[in-house]
Amino acid sequence: MKKITTLLFALILGFAANAQIIVLDPGHGYGATTSDNPDGRTATEIETSLEVGLRTRNLIQGSCSWTVYMTRTTNLNSWISVTQRATMSNNWNADRLLSIHCNAGGGTGTETFYCTADDTNTAPDIAFAQKIQTDMVSYGSWTNRRCVEDNSFLAYHLGVLRYSSATACLNEIGFVDTTSDAAKLTSSTWRDSFASAYFNAFKSNLGLTCSTSAPGAFTLTATPECNGSATRVRLNWTASTNATSYDIYRNGALYASSITGTQYLNTAVTSGTAYTYYVKAKNAGSATTNNSNGTLSATPPACGAPGAFTVTLTPTCSGTTSAINVTWTASANATTYDIYRNGNLYAPDVTGTSFLNTYLINAGSTYTYSMVAKNSAGSTSNSNGTRSAVAISCGARMAAESPVNGFENLQLYPNPSDGFVNLSVENIADQKVNLMLVDTNGRIVLESNVMPSNNTLSEQIDIRNLATGMYILKITTGNKEYIRKVVKK
Repeated sequence: MKKITTLLFALILGFAANAQIIVLDPGHGYGATTSDNPDGRTATEIETSLEVGLRTRNLIQGSCSWTVYMTRTTNLNSWISVTQRATMSNNWNADRLLSIHCNAGGGTGTETFYCTADDTNTAPDIAFAQKIQTDMVSYGSWTNRRCVEDNSFLAYHLGVLRYSSATACLNEIGFVDTTSDAAKLTSSTWRDSFASAYFNAFKSNLGLTCSTSAPGAFTLTATPECNGSATRVRLNWTASTNATSYDIYRNGALYASSITGTQYLNTAVTSGTAYTYYVKAKNAGSATTNNSNGTLSATPPACGAPGAFTVTLTPTCSGTTSAINVTWTASANATTYDIYRNGNLYAPDVTGTSFLNTYLINAGSTYTYSMVAKNSAGSTSNSNGTRSAVAISCGARMAAESPVNGFENLQLYPNPSDGFVNLSVENIADQKVNLMLVDTNGRIVLESNVMPSNNTLSEQIDIRNLATGMYILKITTGNKEYIRKVVKK
């Protein structure tokens, strides 16, 4: 029975030790400028003390079972006096109270104050203040100004220490009016270091260790995109369990640290340049996990309107078929092109810089062309205007159903069809055969290259997804061509 009682007592003590109540008091905080702050404090102090307090809270909550309260989590709409802050701490039954401030007056470094007035046991406050000071000097690479009791400030910001029943101290992180100190105070990386100093000082002073599981698996996406005329890469990732923040690596090097959300917009990029990204999830236990889908590559697009370009027409032949070869110079920023023939849209969303127009081209006829280059930011017409060309004769034209140097024993069935059309050709050389299905506007709707076997070609053509109407099937191999009509019913 005695052993059981002893064990229960030990468990209760252990639970009590881990159920610590911490109060973080980011100093001042009313207003964002000197003029609207009753204490005459600057935005640097107001924002730095709050941000370091929030990051300290996140570290504690990410790995410890302690309870954390804050006297403010935003800039306040009304002033909270030092005695009110002390009352808040007492109402929360705080075990430790840390008041966070920034200094002024042209000095440098960090200093910590404690107050033992009215205390019967002064050792806890002194030990806590000394540990805060030691770790801030170490983690912040600060000059060690001092760690002292200073009762002369009791009616001012140290009053929160006197009237709080918790073991307490006040740390002045650095000087807002010293350039080198201010650079640290406003740095996200250094704010992380200050929060780590406070967190580790709490653990050491309380004689506790906190740990958490490593961050869980998560995935990353990298999306190149435009924001108006500006190019960027949008990074999104799924949340990692146990993570408190994320570090972003670009091209193998740390690029942005301690991101608390699950999105990052990388705007410092150059269009056409490839960038690689991966992300590390991390937590207060110094554990990290890389995104599970590895390093991703993204190339930001050109986001300005397409640039000027010119069009050239060349009458030519495709076998015995008259054709017009449309070529153009590349348009900067363009992603696709629309081709207009005789004033009507003929071939939309063409990629590349050439288009061989063979459909319904008659020798001796004149054809006019113009083009539009497009991207997500807009469009630009070709700079040399409408161009015209006269088609040349390329020998006898093929009748719609008659072979020219044609294939013997060609079968196409069923035709008309609403599903599949079977193509069978015998006595054909075992060399590549190009199959091209074109609609009545000259647009290629299906194209493939196939190989005969044992001098026989057998291919099934899927027209299920095509619109009802007539199409032209062109079969080409070597110097042989054949054209047949295909009807989708």
